[in-house]
Order: sequence, then structure tokens, then C-alpha cells
Amino acid sequence: MKKKLLKISIVLLFIVGVAGYILTIHVAPYAIIQPQKIHLDITPKQLGLQSEQLNITTKDSILLKGYQIKPKMKPVAVMILIHGIGGCKEHFLNLAGKLTNYGIASVLFDGRAHGESGGQYCTYGFYEKQDISAIVDEIKKRNPTLKIGIWGNSLGGAIAIQALEFDKRIQFGIIESTFTELNQIVYDYKKKMLGGFGLRFISDAALSEAGKIANFNPDEVKPIRSVQNIQQPILFAHGNQDENINYTYGKALYENAASAEKEFVLVEGAGHFNVGEKGGSAYQEKWLHFILEQSKK
Repeated sequence: MKKKLLKISIVLLFIVGVAGYILTIHVAPYAIIQPQKIHLDITPKQLGLQSEQLNITTKDSILLKGYQIKPKMKPVAVMILIHGIGGCKEHFLNLAGKLTNYGIASVLFDGRAHGESGGQYCTYGFYEKQDISAIVDEIKKRNPTLKIGIWGNSLGGAIAIQALEFDKRIQFGIIESTFTELNQIVYDYKKKMLGGFGLRFISDAALSEAGKIANFNPDEVKPIRSVQNIQQPILFAHGNQDENINYTYGKALYENAASAEKEFVLVEGAGHFNVGEKGGSAYQEKWLHFILEQSKK
């Protein structure tokens, strides 16, 4: 009886091991780099916004689809708005509308492997920071003297940090609810999905395989390292009830930022998706004052 149970146990362990290997090497990596594509059926025109369609070709020949939203008066600055993982440009239309009221133009676009844009894989800023530079090139062609800022939420925040480090033509940034290191947040998400159970070597193996598939080095996606090379002014914001990315990551980014002009806003009661809503008018006054002050410099 004992021998039979032992054989059954060995067979079960073998099956679990094979299943684990398949998930780690052939399923989980694609879950990391291939987010679900969504597109919201709403346009700037439907919200009464003046806009122009913007098509940007990246350095590696990927077509990014977006809009340039224009205020009715002469713009004082332009904000590049970057959505989170699995998001799309339409998520920022309401914010873009608010910005126009103060003479602030914006560029919103679907990131690579998102929405209506091309590209097969998301690389969490490794290539996306170069995509942002292509957008900056386009802005400079149209208005070479316009102040350029960047605003990123979640994944978009990580991309914005890396873009600020990579392209000094971006003069200031607003960073919301983002992570410090790609390998850490992948581990955090996998642990959450498994009900609190996590093995770091498994998530690291899946991420390493994802890097091979998408041809990027995940170890270079470290916003906590990038902020140490950023001198531009930055406003960081994070909800203290963030269920996806702990606010301590946002605080660490703020503390490590080299910029002499930086601020950290902890939004009480806010989770991962409602920093603006929970922050209310006080938070809006904060980011608006920050953008307008930077536009005067």
C-alpha cells in the first residue's frame, strides 16, 4: 500500500511539475507582455473637443494611433498622457478636456500592443521610452517652443519616468500609482493572483522568458534607478489604499528622485484606479498649479 501511494505521489508531482513548467515558460510570459487590447467607442468630437488625429511611427516601425487635443486659446504647454496596462487613449479624454480649459494641449495615444496601435508586445518602458521621443519629435515639429510635460498612470507612470530620463526635452512630469522595478511588480501581481502564494524564482523565470520573446531586457526596467538620473521637476501621486501597486513604491520613487523640485501627494482613501476622483478638487489644484508653473519657466 505504501509503495502504491509513493508511486501515485511521484506521478502527481511529475504532473504538477510539467504543468508548472508549461505555465511558467509557455503561458505566463505571454500574459506579461501581451495585454488585452481594448478600444472605447468615444471620440474627442463627441466630448466637444478640438482634436487632430496623430499617427506616429516608432523607431522600430510600429504605428501608434493617437490624438492631439487642442485648447481654444493659444496653448501654454502640451502634456503627453500615457495610459496603464491594458488601457487605451480614450481613458484620458476627460482629463484632456479639463486641461484645455486652462490652455493646456495634450497628446494621448494607444501604447504599443494596446488599443488601435501596432506592436505585438508591451515592454514596460524598454522600447516605449523611445516611442515617447518620437512623439516629442512630432510636437517639436509643430511647435518648437511649446513646453512639454508628461503624465503617466500605473504602467504609464513607469514609462513616463524612463522617458524623462531618456529624453531631456521633456521638461516636467506627473507620475501616478506606479512601480519601482518590473521584476518586483510581476512577482506582486502573480502572488496576488495566486491568493497570496508566491515563489519568486517562478515569476523571475516567466519574466526572463518574456524578455526573450519580446527581445528586451527586463532587468533594465527599473524606474527606481531611472529617477536617480532625473533632474526635471516631478509631481508624484499615489493612493494609500492602492490594491495593485503599494503606495510605498511611489514614496520610494519620490525619495530617490534626483530632482531638486519634487513633491509626493498621498491621496487618502484612493485605490489604484481612482486617484483623481478621491483626490478631488484639492488634487486637481495641485497638478494644475504644477503644470501652469512649469509652463512659465
